[in-house]
Amino acid sequence: MRPSQREETLDAALRVVNEQGADITFESVSKAAGMTKAGLMYHFATKEQLMTALVEHVIARWKAEMAAELGRPVEDSTPRERVQAFLQFAVGGGAEMADFVVFAESIRNPVIAKPWLEYLRTWFDFDTESDVDLLVPWLAANGAWIVEATGVVALTPEQRSHLIATLQTLIEGRSA
Repeated sequence: MRPSQREETLDAALRVVNEQGADITFESVSKAAGMTKAGLMYHFATKEQLMTALVEHVIARWKAEMAAELGRPVEDSTPRERVQAFLQFAVGGGAEMADFVVFAESIRNPVIAKPWLEYLRTWFDFDTESDVDLLVPWLAANGAWIVEATGVVALTPEQRSHLIATLQTLIEGRSA
């Protein structure tokens, strides 16, 4: 499968997840991707392989979006800068139901969860002593992402701006 077709197939799978949740089937994904079930199964022999590829696909998008927010390589950034970038990403409109469903489904399977958890730990492996006060804005941003991704709350642009400003104040207060 050429890289662009793989991306298109995984995007189609995410659309299916967004419409019907994690109980995707090879039939539903192949139909959404415009390919045969056999063609899909040639590249993803099991649902676990497909879900792992979906997790990696979402991670790749998150990496790109979060790196753009950060404006520098992760390894050259501080925990504070990473939380600020995540705040902009999560509260600024990065919440998608399919991402949440893929994340939630992956937690049930350690093999699928591993790449997701490794990625998140590269960004948010807080030192319990010096970075603990970053947890409040980070957890609040995560909560905002979850309630938006699940449809519990649809933040208005004004609410988004206010929440970002409030959490940014907490982050900046930490450095004072």
